[in-house]
Amino acid sequence: MKIYLDYIFLENLVVNTVIIIETIILTNFSVSKKKRIFIIFLDTFISTIMKIIPQLDNFLIHIILSSLSLFILFKFKNIFEFIKNLISYYLIYFIYIGIIISFSIIFNINLENILIKLALYIFSASILNILIKDLWKMWKSKIKISDLYYELKINDVKIKSFIDTGNTVKDPISSLNVIFLNKNLKNSLNLDVNKKIAFNVSTVSGNDIKEGYIVKNVKVIKDGREIAKIPKIILCFSLTSNTPEKYSAIIGYDTYLENISGGVSY
Repeated sequence: MKIYLDYIFLENLVVNTVIIIETIILTNFSVSKKKRIFIIFLDTFISTIMKIIPQLDNFLIHIILSSLSLFILFKFKNIFEFIKNLISYYLIYFIYIGIIISFSIIFNINLENILIKLALYIFSASILNILIKDLWKMWKSKIKISDLYYELKINDVKIKSFIDTGNTVKDPISSLNVIFLNKNLKNSLNLDVNKKIAFNVSTVSGNDIKEGYIVKNVKVIKDGREIAKIPKIILCFSLTSNTPEKYSAIIGYDTYLENISGGVSY
């Protein structure tokens, strides 16, 4: 019986690890390693208990426990974001299970052998990862151009901004995202010189050292109303006057997803 329980725990550990990691990738949330590990083992323990006690193994309990896990795992700004991530979780769950079942039927795989079963789980995870990346590309392609224009409010100064979906610049030391602004805005923002930092940026021509300022609580405005607040970010004044007149700042795609609810139309 002990070996049987070990097998159940190991199977659930692999499955839950794949689903949690792929959910984080699809939703693009920043989650610490400790929290990932805690949720993976918590879900694995619960899943194992549910296999031992069949009375607990029903869809309603699954929904409740999944919701609790996601609530612990992510920081949600509203109920709509929570529902979106719950749907993402189950989308990944059903795709992953579907891949496993499909391959086991097509190739008549003997699932009684634990090593073969785990190999199938890992192979299916690699297929799932490829599919999730394709879903990610499709999601990005559906974003309307009109949804990419915002205003930033920094020290009571409003700045027209644009989301660059190809820009994922981040300071590797502080792990803060970077917003690039027109050089002529630098003197008008009254930034704290004590918050000035140098950070490394990787480009196609190599590494480059940029200068920036760490600022807190940057407000994001859309259609005249505040829709989000960026808790902490780096401002880099490197854009030239050649920047189109429609905007004077470029917001990175990670900032868009993490702080402005990327992919949601307003």
